[in-house]
Amino acid sequence: MKKKFDFSAEMSEAESIRSTPKNEYLEEENHLLDIKELARLNNNVYKLRTEVENLSGSIRECKPIISEEMHKLAVEFGARLLCNFLDQIESKCKEAERRMKKADNAIPLPYTAFYILIIIVVALSSFFVCMIVANAENLISYLQKSYEIYLIDHQMCISVDGIILRAK
Repeated sequence: MKKKFDFSAEMSEAESIRSTPKNEYLEEENHLLDIKELARLNNNVYKLRTEVENLSGSIRECKPIISEEMHKLAVEFGARLLCNFLDQIESKCKEAERRMKKADNAIPLPYTAFYILIIIVVALSSFFVCMIVANAENLISYLQKSYEIYLIDHQMCISVDGIILRAK
């Protein structure tokens, strides 16, 4: 059979520790020490904060200075990079010229690309014609009004909707 463990001795000991005034004083003193520790930590945090603000201000004022050697290396690297890029462009141009000479100075154009170009030209020209027709009425009415104003200013005959008027 299992033996039952008696917790009564531990419970009475725990109650006796809790109830003594000396323990209450120690707990209060520990609490005060914690407050002193917190105050000290708060002061440390404040000091660190002011130091960080001062350092960040000085960093803003600092300007980067590049040494002559680094400047020279950067210029050389850029020049080398541009030379390589120009060499690639020249080689592509020479290759395209070689292919054009090979094709009797003509650029080969596939049939589908040619027909697509024809369709685009026809579509754009028809759009242009449609825009002219749509705006013809506005253009004609503007010209009529300006011509009528010209005639009125010079006291000449005016034709308005087929009726001829004469100014005296």
